[in-house]
Amino acid sequence: MWIDITHQLSKDWAPWPGDPAFELQFFETKANNGATNIAKLAGSTHIATHVDAPRHVDDKGATVDQLPIDPFIGRATVIEILDTPRIDESILKEEVIEGEIVLFKTQSHSNPSQFPETVPVLTTDAIDFLAQQGVQVIGVDVPSIDPIDSESLENHHHMINNEIFNIENLRLAHVSPGVYDFIGLPLKIVGGDASYIRAVLRPLHSSQDRI
Repeated sequence: MWIDITHQLSKDWAPWPGDPAFELQFFETKANNGATNIAKLAGSTHIATHVDAPRHVDDKGATVDQLPIDPFIGRATVIEILDTPRIDESILKEEVIEGEIVLFKTQSHSNPSQFPETVPVLTTDAIDFLAQQGVQVIGVDVPSIDPIDSESLENHHHMINNEIFNIENLRLAHVSPGVYDFIGLPLKIVGGDASYIRAVLRPLHSSQDRI
């Protein structure tokens, strides 16, 4: 059975300060034309559950339509790390990692209608460690893999240098730590810096099964 780990796209989602909120507006309605309802979408590409393309932080980086498909389908390890502002290599060495996708359940931000002031972040040595394990995708349940107030976005650049993609704003509160099949494909938006995704998991075994 597949588990939905995607946040809803709605006007109630708090965007990054200064970014446009999500909007769905019908420009055709069946009430008016007698046939169909047709809507248009607007808002930041970094609202709710999404994947960043390198173009987000690099003018010469790949756009979202140029991203490969394979990294976003595969075996994923969900790791629960609570009440920890910095996730470093020493913490990850205590975990059993299977597959090329690692998703971090921190439960540090539970109200999508309010933008957080701080979030837990990976250290660069943690990213290096995951790269050495063959990880190709890192997902988090917060709006950014960098500190909220970061201007350099060091982790974004460090992940690009390690050929790792990042997914942000996953919904993992209802998911137990363990190993899963994962699917989370970006839309093929030509020139896009990011894309909403529909992310899902299918359980393979829990962390308790591996003890």
